[in-house]
Amino acid sequence: MKKSFLVVVFMALFLLACSADYSPDEKVRDYQKSMSVEQAVTILQQSIRGKNSPAGICGSRGFWFDNNSDIRVHRDKITLLSFRRGRQLEKKEHSFDDIVVFEKQYYEYTFDLSRLESINIYDDPLLLPVFPDCSRNDIGDKYYIIDLFIDKSSNLKFIVQSRDFDKTMAAILVLLPEVPVKLR
Repeated sequence: MKKSFLVVVFMALFLLACSADYSPDEKVRDYQKSMSVEQAVTILQQSIRGKNSPAGICGSRGFWFDNNSDIRVHRDKITLLSFRRGRQLEKKEHSFDDIVVFEKQYYEYTFDLSRLESINIYDDPLLLPVFPDCSRNDIGDKYYIIDLFIDKSSNLKFIVQSRDFDKTMAAILVLLPEVPVKLR
């Protein structure tokens, strides 16, 4: 118990100590200069949805979603089909554990971009296992995790392959120019 607590405290301190402000390179600034808001919305939509690649949304807090949920990026929000636990459908009692099955109640979830506190970028392979759903072996190339962070109970993480990172960051900077971006 004490060892696991110490590991968690160490990881939290390590993450805080290892953050730095993100500074876009010339390629990102060039994309940003030539990108309209509509193009930025489209690029962010493709990055979060991850169509035609093993990238895309990989984690969240504040809502549950299916991997094939319809996700839409707008100028000021992201909407997606989410679900919450509905009525109990079945309960199987076992000697070691009970299995309870609930129905999924679907609703449209709105992730309000105006409430973002920060945008965090994770690229260190040693940190990626901290996010189990985002640690992917099926991506051969280097990839980044971008965390749109509102607060401890609401965030959205998605994977961007290195080949798409510059365009995605340019789109984020066009849509969310005032939100601080941190490298972790």
